[in-house]
Amino acid sequence: MTDRMFSTRRSLKILVFRLFFMVATAAFVAAPGRAQDHFDAHRGRGRIVVLMVWDGLRPDFVTQRDTPNLYRLAREGVRFDRHHAIFPTLTMVNATALATGAPPGVNGLEGNVFYVPADAAPAIGNISPFEAKPGAPTIAKDSKGQMVWAEGARAIVNLNGADGFKGRLIGLDTITQEVAREGGYVGVIGKQGPTSVFDNRVETVVDGKDILGEPHQDYLFASDDLVEPKSVSQKISAAMPPDSKTAIADDQRDLYFARLAVEDALPAAKRAADAGRPALVVLWQHNPDLTQHIAGLGTIPAMEALSLCDNNLMRVRAAIDALGIAGKTDLIVVSDHGFATIKFRIVLSEMLVAAGIKKSHDSTDVIVAPNGGADLVYLSPTEFPTPQSRRAILQKIVNFAEAQEWCGPIFSRDPATAPDERSRRGRSRRTPKPYLGWIDGTFSQRVVGLYNPARSPDLVISFREEPDADNKGLTGPGNPAFLIGGTGQASTRNKSAELVHPVKGLVYEDSGTSQTFTTGMGMHGAAGEREIHNFCAAIGPDFRRGFVDLNPTANTDVAPTITQILGVLPNIGPGGAVPAGRAMAEALTDGRHGVGGSHTQTMTADLMLQGVEAVTTIQVSYIGGEPYLDSSTVKHKPLGSSP
Repeated sequence: MTDRMFSTRRSLKILVFRLFFMVATAAFVAAPGRAQDHFDAHRGRGRIVVLMVWDGLRPDFVTQRDTPNLYRLAREGVRFDRHHAIFPTLTMVNATALATGAPPGVNGLEGNVFYVPADAAPAIGNISPFEAKPGAPTIAKDSKGQMVWAEGARAIVNLNGADGFKGRLIGLDTITQEVAREGGYVGVIGKQGPTSVFDNRVETVVDGKDILGEPHQDYLFASDDLVEPKSVSQKISAAMPPDSKTAIADDQRDLYFARLAVEDALPAAKRAADAGRPALVVLWQHNPDLTQHIAGLGTIPAMEALSLCDNNLMRVRAAIDALGIAGKTDLIVVSDHGFATIKFRIVLSEMLVAAGIKKSHDSTDVIVAPNGGADLVYLSPTEFPTPQSRRAILQKIVNFAEAQEWCGPIFSRDPATAPDERSRRGRSRRTPKPYLGWIDGTFSQRVVGLYNPARSPDLVISFREEPDADNKGLTGPGNPAFLIGGTGQASTRNKSAELVHPVKGLVYEDSGTSQTFTTGMGMHGAAGEREIHNFCAAIGPDFRRGFVDLNPTANTDVAPTITQILGVLPNIGPGGAVPAGRAMAEALTDGRHGVGGSHTQTMTADLMLQGVEAVTTIQVSYIGGEPYLDSSTVKHKPLGSSP
C-alpha cells in the first residue's frame, strides 16, 4: 500500500470515527433524563478503570465467609444481580465479549476450540504455533483448514499477525485498543488467551503503532506466554514463577500477576491520569477456574482458590488507596462465566462415527470442535455442496443428538435459503416462530447473537445442564466416573478431589478424547443457568453506592460502560461493526437511574422422534433490544401425551 493510499484510508477512518462519535453523543444528550456531562465532559479528566476478572466465578460463591473482600466491595458499590455470560459460556468467547462489547456474531470468535477454513485467512498454514487443544479431534492432513485452540501458546497474536488475519481477527477494536488509540495507558496482565484478546495486536507494535497503523505507545502486556514491550520482557519473564504444582492451580502466577498490576501497572496508570489521559488496567486471574476444573466444585482446593483471588483483590484496593487515586479510579470485578459439575463425559465425534453420520474420527466431512459444555459442528462445503445435502446431514445430527439424555438446546446457522425452505415445509404458516432455526428442533443462531456470516459453525450444540441437582456422589475420587463414546457407556477413574460440601449444578460435557476431565470435576460452556449467570460488581467515583442493579446486564455491556467512563471514542470495526452491548447507565452516578423495563420471552423448539417428542425451551430477557439468554430446559415426552 502506498503512503498516499494509507493516508487516504486513515483520513476516511478518522472521519467515520468523528461522525459516529457526533451521532452517538447527540443521541446520548437527547435521551430523556440523561445528564449533560456525557462523553465530551469525560474526555481529558484522567480517569482510571481497573477491570479484574475472576475466571469462572459463580455469583453464589461470593459470601462473607469465603470472599470477604469481594463481598464487601459488592455491598459498598454496585452489585449486578442479573449479570449474564455470553453463550457459549467459554473463556475466549466471553473474553472477546468483555473486550469489545460485541457478541460472537459480531466479533467472530465463537469458541475456545474452533475450526478455521483456509479461505478465512489465506496464509493460515504458515502460522506457528497454531495448535489444537490436547484431545481434540485431529483433522486429515489434506484438509484446507485447521482446528485452533485459542487459549494455546500465543494462538491469538499469531492468528492476528501478518501471516494470518493482519490485525482483523476480531471484528472490531477492543476497549484496550480504544484507550491506546487516544494516547492513554493500557496494562493487560494475566492468563494467556483472554489477555491476548484484549491486546491482540500487541506483538505487531513498531515505533508506537500497531499493524493497522493505530497508536500504541504507553503500555504493558504480561501473560504466561508473552510479555511486551521488549524493554521489560526479559525482566518480567525471568521473574515469572513456573506452573504451580500445588492443589491450587497456578496460584503463584496469580500472585505474581497481581503484584505486577500493583507495582507496575497502577503507578503507570496514575502517571497517565495525572496528565489528563485515560488509563485501563486489565488483571485476568487463572482462578478459581483452573482449580474448579481440576479439583471440582465444593472441594477444599476450590475454596482456597477463591481465597487466593480475594486476597489479590485486597492487594489491588490497598494499592489504589496507597497511590492516592481512589477518587479517579473505578474498579470492576467480573467473571467470564459460571460453572457446573461434570456428570458424564461425552465424545460426540466418536458417537457420530459409530452412528454412521461421520466417516471417521479425523475425516473432514463433519468436523466437531469440542468445547466442554458445548460443541461446534462444521460441514465440509465440498462433501455437502447444496443446501439440500447440508440440511439432510444436519437433520441427522440433530435427530441423533436430541434423542440422547445429554443434549441441550441446539442453535443452527441459517443459510440464505432458510426462510423459503421453512415456508415450503409449512412451518411459517402453522406457527410463525422467527426464532426457530433452519433445522427442525433447533433455534436460530441469531437469537443469541451467534450468527456470523464468515465464521459461524453449522451447529452449536449445548450439552444439558441440570441446575438443581448437586454433586454429592459425583465429586470425590471414590465415586464412579462415566464416559459415553463410540462404543457406548464406560467407567473411568474419577480424578476429582474430596467433596467438602455439595454444590448444585450438573452438566454433560465433551472435551474430546483427552483424559484430563472426568465425572466430578468442573466444567462450563453450556446454556444452563449455572453457567450463564456469572458475577459482576463495581465500585468507584463513577458508580453508585450501595446499589443493586436488577436489570439484566451482560459481559457485552462492560466495554461500553468503560468507554463512557473514560470518554474515549467507541470502537468501530470494518463494515461499521459496533458493540451490541449497552452502557450500564443505571449503575452510574451521572447516568439515568432507570433504563426502561425488561421483558422475558420463552421460546420452544420441538422435534418429533421415534415415539418421543423432544421439547427444548430457552428463556431470553430483553432490555433496549439486547438479548440476554437466561436458561434452557429439555424434556422428552411420549408422542400424544398431554403437555
